[in-house]
Amino acid sequence: MPHHDAGGGWWTFDVARYARVARHSLVSVVLVLVVVACAPRTAVAVGGGDHLGRGPSPGCAATGSASVPERLTVDGQQRNLLVTVPDGDHATPRDLVIAFHGRTNDAAQVRRYFHLDEALPNAVIVYPRALRANPGSFSWSAPGDPAARLRDFALVDAIIDAFGRVRCLDLDRVFVVGHSLGASFANDVACHLGARIRAVASVAGGLQGGPCVPGTAALIIHHPDDLLVPLNEGERVRDAFLAANALDSASADPTQHAALARLRCVRYGDAATAQPVVWCVHDDATSPGGGYDPHTWPDGAAAAISTFFASLP
Repeated sequence: MPHHDAGGGWWTFDVARYARVARHSLVSVVLVLVVVACAPRTAVAVGGGDHLGRGPSPGCAATGSASVPERLTVDGQQRNLLVTVPDGDHATPRDLVIAFHGRTNDAAQVRRYFHLDEALPNAVIVYPRALRANPGSFSWSAPGDPAARLRDFALVDAIIDAFGRVRCLDLDRVFVVGHSLGASFANDVACHLGARIRAVASVAGGLQGGPCVPGTAALIIHHPDDLLVPLNEGERVRDAFLAANALDSASADPTQHAALARLRCVRYGDAATAQPVVWCVHDDATSPGGGYDPHTWPDGAAAAISTFFASLP
């Protein structure tokens, strides 16, 4: 399975586009969603409405176990999802993990190489599919989107709301994960939708805009020799979350967790910190075919992500 995604991060986009966005940064489009229908193997229409808020989701009060949606209709577009639902007690609040693929690898491919299903067996995991940008590539945003108003923020809201209605979720434990372009989008989701996201775990990603809202923990994994998304892009992500969570940039300590130590991680914030930032400059650049690829999803990433999420109160 491919661990490499040739799309890179947001930094590869057209510079002129972002100059236009900067000149028009006061223009925004507010997308607020509510699920109005949900059935197995049918689309869920979304539009208008409000957010669910924190705590146990409405699905915790439901009797029985409703089927999870495999498609959502958001802003008139049908969006396909791959979903992993744990067996067992449907009345116990579960973590929700939303995992984003990159520019060239789709949801089915990253589901295979992320290994999140095995690492997070008690979580509800949703792998959405991005819209096609052009033949052979995907995008989580539309041309001209301001950094704080990316098109697929609406999709994230729709997923949280839809799954919260049909499954018992802990809305204080909603996580986002991504690789490459998907990592950049996950970082932006955590940066701008922090009221809904407990933590982000990203591999080889950047960040479109800042400053970030406070309240979201972050695990940032990067290879120092990555050329598609240079290390300084990962450092900018790290620094944005450090600033948002008021953490001292000089306070990093090597992590004691073996799964995180394997990726050479350091932690900002002590054990009592609710929103720590963990920064991992790893040295695994072996592609699935045995070649050299510093943009790859490293072995051990899923275990590190599972360890990080489990460590959060």
